[in-house]
Amino acid sequence: MERDVREIKWRVEGSEKSIDLLVRANRKQITDDLLEFFGKSQERVRVFLAIDGEKTVDAIAKSLNTVPAHVSRRITELKDEGLIGIKRATREGIVYEKTDKVKILDLDKKLRKKFKL
Repeated sequence: MERDVREIKWRVEGSEKSIDLLVRANRKQITDDLLEFFGKSQERVRVFLAIDGEKTVDAIAKSLNTVPAHVSRRITELKDEGLIGIKRATREGIVYEKTDKVKILDLDKKLRKKFKL
């Protein structure tokens, strides 16, 4: 069983590396598509930029001076787009983090520049 687990890990790591290469090779097109997804939604961008792998929905809402329901709605959109995922669940709530795709594309920097944040 241990050997099977190692083989599965090896295959998953290989798949992740392949995906990273594809993202890098198609960086411009993917970035353009994601900037279109964000459109002119300042709220979506602000929620996305506030996600840091440490804050819960309530903490993000408080930091942005908005209500958790608005943050939750935006988080659902970001999850559906594959930009964030769950890092962990705590007593206070769920903590989200950005995906590796976001880091490869340097999306935070591009959004800050586009929205002058």
